[in-house]
Amino acid sequence: MNAVTHPAPARTREKLLAAAADVIEADGWAAVTMGKLAGRVGVSRQTVYNELGSKAELAKALMLRETDRFVARVTDDVAAHPGDPVGGVTAAFRHTLEAARANPLLEIALGGQQGGRDDFLPLLTSQPEAVIERAVDAVAAVFARRYPGVRLTASEWAVAVEAWMRLLLSHLVQPSGSAEHAVGQMRWVIGRMLA
Repeated sequence: MNAVTHPAPARTREKLLAAAADVIEADGWAAVTMGKLAGRVGVSRQTVYNELGSKAELAKALMLRETDRFVARVTDDVAAHPGDPVGGVTAAFRHTLEAARANPLLEIALGGQQGGRDDFLPLLTSQPEAVIERAVDAVAAVFARRYPGVRLTASEWAVAVEAWMRLLLSHLVQPSGSAEHAVGQMRWVIGRMLA
C-alpha cells in the first residue's frame, strides 16, 4: 500500500528559509544541512528537499527572499521622500548599503569568510537574471511609479537602477571610504542622472 503524501503548508517554505538564515548568521553557510533545517522546523528531510531542492537551489531561494526584502525597503524609503527623487533614491541607497554591509548572505556572496561563494556568487555574476535583473525591474518600476515627474522612460529607469545597483555592489566589494562618502557619490550621480 502506498503512503499518501500531503503537501507541506504554504508557510513551511518560509519557515525553512528563516531557519537557514538563522543558521547562516550563527554558524555560516557550511553549517546549513537539510537535516538541520528539518530538525529546526519540525519536518522531514524529504519535506526540506521537496520545498527547497538542492543546497544551490536553497542559496537561490535565500537570495530571492533578500531581493524581495530589498525591494520592500526601497519602496518604503522612496515613499518617505514624495516628490524628491534625488532624496528618495539617495535614501534608498544609504539604507541598502548599511543593511547589506551587515547581511551574512551578501558577505558570503561577495567573498566573505563563511564559505558558500560557489553557491551564491553566480547569482550576482554569471546568472544575474535570478537576482540582479529581478531587483532592477522591480526597483525601476517603484522609482517610475513614485516619481512620475522625472522624464525617464521605463527602459531609462532600468539603466539608471542597474547603474545604481552596480555602484552599490562595488562599494560593498571594495569600499573606497566611509558609507557617507559612498552616499555622497551616489547623491551626485543620481542628481546628474535625474537632472
